Amino acid sequence: MATMFKENNVFDEALDRIRMLYDYHDDVIVSMSGGKDSTVLFNLALMVAKEKNRLPVKVFWLDQEAEWQATVDYMDKVMRMPEVKPYWFQVPFEFPNNLSTDSDFVLLWDEKEKAKWIHPQADIAIKESPIDVSGQDRNKAFYTLIRELPEYCTESDNCAVLVGMRVAESLNRKMTIMHSKAKFRGETWAQKKHGKIQVFWPIYDFTNDDVWTAIAKNHWEYNKVYDYMYRWGVQKQRMRVSALIHETAWHSIEMLQEFEPKTYNKFSERVPGTSTFNHGFDEGGIIPKKLPFMFRDWKEYRDYLLVNIIKPEYWEHFRNEWKNQTGDEWYREHVKEIIIGDTCGTINNNAKVRMIKDSRVGVNGVYHMKDVADFNKYMEEKNGN
Repeated sequence: MATMFKENNVFDEALDRIRMLYDYHDDVIVSMSGGKDSTVLFNLALMVAKEKNRLPVKVFWLDQEAEWQATVDYMDKVMRMPEVKPYWFQVPFEFPNNLSTDSDFVLLWDEKEKAKWIHPQADIAIKESPIDVSGQDRNKAFYTLIRELPEYCTESDNCAVLVGMRVAESLNRKMTIMHSKAKFRGETWAQKKHGKIQVFWPIYDFTNDDVWTAIAKNHWEYNKVYDYMYRWGVQKQRMRVSALIHETAWHSIEMLQEFEPKTYNKFSERVPGTSTFNHGFDEGGIIPKKLPFMFRDWKEYRDYLLVNIIKPEYWEHFRNEWKNQTGDEWYREHVKEIIIGDTCGTINNNAKVRMIKDSRVGVNGVYHMKDVADFNKYMEEKNGN
């Protein structure tokens, strides 16, 4: 099990972890998104690389075109630093469009839509993908690229990829790190080695305050979207920066119109359904908090939405995903899935992990959680199925 607290503070512990990774790997890559977590991770890796004479730092970023302009501006500065070797991927692939019930996918970096691109391609970017994802499940193209592209950033068979995942972000992440087998030298803050690379999470035990303290004390540059969010009154634990087209980023569309109106205009031209989706905020929110009066219960409302909003070819997909998920708490999650059009299953998976807290088993005063793979079985037993 990963240790949450040691003798040092989390900042020094993270530096020691990164030092170890540099010592045991021939190559190290920092995966960035432009968010606060990967910002801290990058700067820590930069400190260690200078200390060990291992410059330049390799930085990987999968630019999904539908990005905040502030993210692009920040990452452009990072990628052009003399201490950085950039692997800035701006490659075409299809991404699910959760803002429209008609246009299921958007082909990012589509040459035919070049005049409408949300932001232009950079001169230092990699524009042709070494991986062909055209024949794969379109819902999984992003995950394939984010997992496999780093292999094309190294010639070493012993490469560490650093990712800024933190357990404070979600219960899913906590379970992944705190309740899994050791993957590297007795440590659980890692994935199994995949091909030439192994993914590590050196800042897994940072809190939000730790992240911002590190940025402030070291005067590191960061994505200015966070300043916009702060002035807008967004709670710090809800401040997240990701590509605007993600199924979990739909709530950012309203902020985009306020913070970056030019980006919003480009986004609404490029991504079908944006304006219609955004108008829902004027009516009090996209996701209903109360059951509409014309429905008997949340299940009836869910089933009505499924056949009236989702295309018929996806009905069976959703129904299979919902097997053994009963009760109003689940039905409300299903309603959210339908309205967001989450064919990737991200919302459902997050709900599984969140609700797994009900299956805790006390062992020596410590709560251990069931594996996500066993959760459906648990739900069957709980519901008497």
